[in-house]
Parts: sequence; structure tokens; C-alpha cells
Amino acid sequence: MRYLPASWCVSLLGGILAANCCRADHFAIDLEVKSSKETKIAHAEVSRLAAKSKPRLVLAGEVGKPVRVHWTIASTAKSGEIKNVTVHFFAVRQAQAGQLAIPKLDKDVTAESALIMDFQPKDMAKGELEFQIDKPGAYLVRLETIGAANETDNHEHFAALDLVIK
Repeated sequence: MRYLPASWCVSLLGGILAANCCRADHFAIDLEVKSSKETKIAHAEVSRLAAKSKPRLVLAGEVGKPVRVHWTIASTAKSGEIKNVTVHFFAVRQAQAGQLAIPKLDKDVTAESALIMDFQPKDMAKGELEFQIDKPGAYLVRLETIGAANETDNHEHFAALDLVIK
């Protein structure tokens, strides 16, 4: 029986892992949020089962002052159409900044919008909105895809940050 050299096995395993980790995602997302105090921009991540998200950026804001949001989502797919993708934006109160669980959207939703579209390669959608928050606390601001997952790439895309209103 003939064995492969250990260096070949390590290289082969590294290549397999790199291919899985560096797989091209289908959407680029930029979520820019401006408060009276500062501006932060969150970029696309993917949500998968058992995957940990990066810690979210934290933006400070003031009660009753405008919060301005500008977002873009662009298809980065090389070919094919991604049909019936819901692009969903929301700002919702959460127990504390940085909490892992996404709050239910049945109460304390400050702003929400959605659109459904088919994305060809390089297609882009943009949105802008302005709202104010009248209660101090921590709020999750998030733009996400719903329905972008398919048989081969079972994940959705999102960008999110925490808004702390004082």
C-alpha cells in the first residue's frame, strides 16, 4: 500500500477548505446609517446555520433626532438569475446592543420596508429612508435577503448594526 506524503494531504485539505470558505457570495450589501452624531457603514455577511456573525458596529443617536439610512444591494453572481428575492429592511428595539437573537418583528419596530425583485448579474437596488426614534434604548438596524438561498448555496445575506439612542 502506498501512502501520500503528509505535505500533499495538508495541501489537498487546505485547498478543499479554501474553496468552501472563499466561495463567491451572490450579493454585496452596504448599509449606511447616519445619526445626529456620526455615520457607520455595515457590509454584507452571510447567515448560515451554526455560523457566528461578526460583532456589529455600534452607532450613537439621540431621542427625537433624524436617523437617515441609505442602502444598496447588488448581485455579484457571474451568471444566472436569482428570482423572487425579498430585500427586507427593518429597525427594531432589542434588549441590548450586540445581542445575538434577532428580535421578533411583532412590536417595537421603528421602521420597516421590503421589495421583491429578480436579480440578473450586476443588477442593483437602492433605498433611502429617514425616521426618528422617540424612546431611548438599543435598536437593531438590518437589511437582509429572504429567498436568495438555493440548493447549492444555502445561505442568506445581510448587513446590520446596532443603534443606541440616548
